[in-house]
Amino acid sequence: MTGGRALVRAGLLVTGAYFVSRVLGWVRLVVLGTTFGIQGALDPFFAAFRIPDLIFQLVAAGALASALIPTIATLLARGEADRAWHVVSTVTNLMLLALAALGGLLFVFAPSVVPVITPGFDPAQLSTTVELTRLMLLSPIFLALGSVATSVLNARGRFVASVLAPIVYNLAIIGGALFLAPSMGLVGVAVGVVVGSVLHLGVQLYSLLGPTGFRYHPRVDLSDPEARTTILLLVPRAIGLGGAQLQLLAATTIASSLAAGSISAFTIAFTVFQIPIGTLGVPLGIVALPALSERHASGATGDFVSLLGRSLRMMLFVMLPIAVVAAVAAHPIVTILFGYGKVDASGIDLTVRALTAFLVALPSETAIVLLARAFYAARDTRTPVVAALAAVALSVVISVVLAPTLGVVGLALGIAIASWLEALILFGLLARRVPSLDVAGIARGGLLATACSAVTGAAVWLVLDAGRLVLGSSPGKIGIAGELAAAGLATAVVYLGLARLLRIPEVPTIVRLISSALRRDAAA
Repeated sequence: MTGGRALVRAGLLVTGAYFVSRVLGWVRLVVLGTTFGIQGALDPFFAAFRIPDLIFQLVAAGALASALIPTIATLLARGEADRAWHVVSTVTNLMLLALAALGGLLFVFAPSVVPVITPGFDPAQLSTTVELTRLMLLSPIFLALGSVATSVLNARGRFVASVLAPIVYNLAIIGGALFLAPSMGLVGVAVGVVVGSVLHLGVQLYSLLGPTGFRYHPRVDLSDPEARTTILLLVPRAIGLGGAQLQLLAATTIASSLAAGSISAFTIAFTVFQIPIGTLGVPLGIVALPALSERHASGATGDFVSLLGRSLRMMLFVMLPIAVVAAVAAHPIVTILFGYGKVDASGIDLTVRALTAFLVALPSETAIVLLARAFYAARDTRTPVVAALAAVALSVVISVVLAPTLGVVGLALGIAIASWLEALILFGLLARRVPSLDVAGIARGGLLATACSAVTGAAVWLVLDAGRLVLGSSPGKIGIAGELAAAGLATAVVYLGLARLLRIPEVPTIVRLISSALRRDAAA
């Protein structure tokens, strides 16, 4: 019981911190939109950000977590802490060599690479994008080192410093937009990105070098079989993440040839779409991976399957109504979040259409977070990669076909449809590998949540329609906030009421877990 309570407490901590980080991500975009608008001025920045982000995702990011955490957890469970730190150091050193090589090549060849990914840009936009790309190539190095620190801390069950890292990263970018952009333009924002990446590492160093007992070794030791295994685990995952970034890069390339502001609208809609994933799906994956890895390593298959099944049902129960209600209320949501400064009605409408299409994939994307980590816990990174690459290929094909007629909506639909394909592939393969997985229970829970979500969406539509009748077509920010508050209340009452009426078990489960996590032991 204590272990489960600790897991939920960790989940609440990570969820809260990630929520703060996502809020700051929203503030960052609001500041950028207010300063530059989303009618095209920000397109060079978002396009330039794609290349350093591709390097980071390809070499580090989630690849490190998926490969390092199971390895560290396994070695620590055997009492081989010093060996674990040697393995981490070997992976880190190889990663730094790869980052230095890729960064150096892209710095030199940026004037040739940038026009390929932004064929619709004019010479002035290309020049700005090249300058910003070269500057931001420093950020993947520090972000990658920060990811190593995060992996070690999470494997040790320490989450505070690691969840603060993305918060300070966003604060630095906001600072660059507020204090440097007025005099330096987009270069000031890029400087904020680099400073934020440095702080992303710095805020974790004390916890990394102190309580965890981690010791860095400045050499590459491939004689250790665990080091070789970790690298073999990392490579497929890195390819998968690189494929996902190529998916976004392809969307950026296509969007550069669409209407002005398409890259900005796509990026902002994708960021809003990521908020519930980042505040619920990713934190659950972060705290679940060490637990799943430990259960799998110890041979506790029943506990492994039970934890995974409960997590999947709970995530579907939460994400399905969010997707439906957010799609119904997309226009007021985007208006209240980004309708400030230089952002006009056309930019809002373009973003709303893209966001609505993205929301189709909200349940599948959060399911992928958990399903992929179930494979990582078993030290299988190849299967999720194959599914991810298949999804990338499909999304690019769909985007190329739909974008000329649907614009950014076609780009978002390509990603959404491919996301469902990836989720279904992973779920099917996992069900075959783990016959005891409660497929029928998960499917039944998903269908019930879908039905309740549809009714809830209709209720929210009626609430918003009534609000338009009362407040008019231009209610102002206060009126929109009131409409959204009423919609949120209607969502809670209708959805939870239906769930209770149908006796969906996730409601009492969530209440019981949170109450148990927050309840202090008398002996504490």
